[in-house]
Amino acid sequence: MILRIKRSTYKSLFELLDSSSPKKIAAIKAVRAETKCGLREAKDSVELFMYEKGLSNHKPTTEHRLHVGPSIKKIIVDYGSGDIEVDIESMELKALRELQTIGIEACSDILNLVSVLRAYENGSEIYTSEKVNES
Repeated sequence: MILRIKRSTYKSLFELLDSSSPKKIAAIKAVRAETKCGLREAKDSVELFMYEKGLSNHKPTTEHRLHVGPSIKKIIVDYGSGDIEVDIESMELKALRELQTIGIEACSDILNLVSVLRAYENGSEIYTSEKVNES
């Protein structure tokens, strides 16, 4: 589970936790206040944050992760009949519905783009590789 927080909250977590007496409860309260998540999720995400940043030696077994970054709300795409504004799920469904019209390669490209956008939204690192066309 990804919990999105503002950059200012992220910085304040460092201030709260990177000291001789970390204020873990205050950090958990800050995460809960911003994300509206439950106590367990906030506690787990703060503990993982502490471990990943080298502020704790205890490795948590959770996947509740804090993420700072933008969220993709809408995107403008052209499937060949003009610009339309869609969210990521609509984009995927539209590509699948239009498969016969746009072709399998275009559909595949769109589905690949959707998977990259979803990974980006979830806080994953995105890497690209260039395909080399040999003539």
